[in-house]
Amino acid sequence: MDGEMDPDMFQWLMEFLLQEPVDLMLMKKRIESAPPLDGNPRPKKILLLLSIHFKVSSGNISEEILDHLEMIERLDRSQCLRITDSMIRAYCAVALECTAKYLPGDLQRNGKYLEAVNRIWKGRIENLEKSKESKLVTTEELRGRRRQVEAAVEDEEVANVLIGTSTYLDAMIMIRAYLREIKALMGISSLERECESFLSRNYMAGIRVIEAD
Repeated sequence: MDGEMDPDMFQWLMEFLLQEPVDLMLMKKRIESAPPLDGNPRPKKILLLLSIHFKVSSGNISEEILDHLEMIERLDRSQCLRITDSMIRAYCAVALECTAKYLPGDLQRNGKYLEAVNRIWKGRIENLEKSKESKLVTTEELRGRRRQVEAAVEDEEVANVLIGTSTYLDAMIMIRAYLREIKALMGISSLERECESFLSRNYMAGIRVIEAD
């Protein structure tokens, strides 16, 4: 389990989060620029986890989640922490959903779907494989999914099978399972839970206001 967060560091985290509780784009920029305080990457990791939580709470499965998972893995490696199976499964499920979601609107599979295959599987994932540093892309499940999404470009039958697969629901389930496990492993305190609850309420309230408009 990670060490407990220094009170001063947690105060910094609280102040940071309360500044822009619903602006995820600003949060993303600050997450990427925020250095680990006193050599402790825990605040940055919590911000990444909160950002993933907000996206999932709003039903948004996007490639930004892949970015965040990759950043969390780098932070964990820097601390020699174990990369959990739930994280690996979540990464695979999100990558698949971020690709398969384009299939129904791209029946010829030469538009957005093909772009997603090239961007995610032949770009992002292939680069991680070549680096030989990431455990997120080392499973046979992910390799099998890559074969499937690439085959679907040329094979209509494979594409139809993929369209009929509940990739969105699977991604939601896997991400939520990962978040539950990582919170338990990190020993998220009650104060941090209160912070997360506050942000979640305000974020969802912001969504309702937008929908009402």
